[in-house]
This record gives sequence, structure tokens and C-alpha cells, in this order.
Amino acid sequence: MTPVDNTVHILLVEDDIDLSISLSSYLSSTGFTVTSVGSCLECYTALTKARYHVVLVDVSLPDQSGFVLAKYLRANTSMKIIILTAHERVEDRVRGYAAGAHNYFVKPVDARELQAAILSLLNVDRPSGSDATGKAWRLLRQSWQLKACQGDTIKLTSLELQLLELLAVVAGQVVPRDTLLNALYKRHDEHSGRALDSLVRRLRAKITASGHASPIMTAHAVGFCFSAPLIID
Repeated sequence: MTPVDNTVHILLVEDDIDLSISLSSYLSSTGFTVTSVGSCLECYTALTKARYHVVLVDVSLPDQSGFVLAKYLRANTSMKIIILTAHERVEDRVRGYAAGAHNYFVKPVDARELQAAILSLLNVDRPSGSDATGKAWRLLRQSWQLKACQGDTIKLTSLELQLLELLAVVAGQVVPRDTLLNALYKRHDEHSGRALDSLVRRLRAKITASGHASPIMTAHAVGFCFSAPLIID
């Protein structure tokens, strides 16, 4: 289910206004498009107006149980379903999964963990190979080189160097496409989007040609991440 504007759409069904604002703000800042509603009725209405990839469902909604809503969504949509609740009993978790939830979070919810769960449900590309995790790579700015964790060096172009500098700032976290496009190309359009994808493909090809699994991870329609520790020298 790919929306026409190439962003990941999340539907948040949560009647706690403070929590709704907090989660919406954080998820929006990481590149998602978030629609927030406070009841099952509002959720059903929202479904008629847009398409969504992921729905976050509070169990204790004012007009209907979130479990009932989750069961409906699982039967009638292809969205990934994450349940949010204050109930932490095993019986409640079982009920949530039986209703169709793909994941289950007990409040208070850590927004960073929630983001990671969403990316996982969206089938984020993850590198294979032990050298892509747990060991530091180095970005050698003076010589325009990327030094692999095992000591091999990869020559970089100016744009490849800039891309890695942007990813290094928050290594291990996804940098939104918009941020990369504005920094690298000073614009956000179809041409610059294709240029960014080509840049990432070329850089990955260089890394894999050197005998290493690429630590550059794609969060589909969201952005890119350098999944291994990356130090700038």
C-alpha cells in the first residue's frame, strides 16, 4: 500500500490528548505523516478519507473497545496494527494479538521504541553480516574516505562524503529524506529524489565491492540510516 505522496501515513487513535500530541510530534519529526483521532467513530471516518500504513490503537477509547477496532481493522484493511494500553497482564496481551495486533505497547510508551517497531513492521531493509553492527566505521573527511571497521578504505565523492556526514550525526537513527534532499540538493522534487536514490545505490555498491555488507539502511519512503557506529575524523 504505497500512498501517492510517497510518505508513510500513520493513523493514531488515542483519546489522551497529551499523549496524542507527544507521539504525533515525535513521529512527524522523524518523517512520518500522522493523523490523530480520539475515538473509534473518528477512526472509521478517517479511513474513508485517506490510506494508512500503520494504525496505533488505544484500548480504552470512549465509544468502543480498541480490541474491537483492531479486529475490524485486521479483517478489513492491510494496515499494520499496534495496540497502546495501560493494561500489562498477559491475558490482555493475548487478547490484543488475538484481535489482530502486530505489536503491543504498554504505556507509558517510549516514542523511540515505537518508531523502531513501526520501521520493523514496514519491512525496513537491514544489512546482513556481523561487520555491519557493533564495530565502528570511520569517516576521514580530509582524504574523502570511508574506513571500514576491518581497516579497508573506500574513496568517496563530495556528495557521498556529505551524505555520510549527515548520517553520522545521528548514527543508528533514520534521517528523513526531506532533510537529506534539502541539505544535498537544496530542493525536494522528483529529480532530486531520484538523484538521492542513485547516490545511495552507488555508495552501497562501493562498500559491497570492498567485501563488506553495507551498513546503510533504508526505511522505505522515510529516509536512510547508517546502522553501525560511525566516527568522523
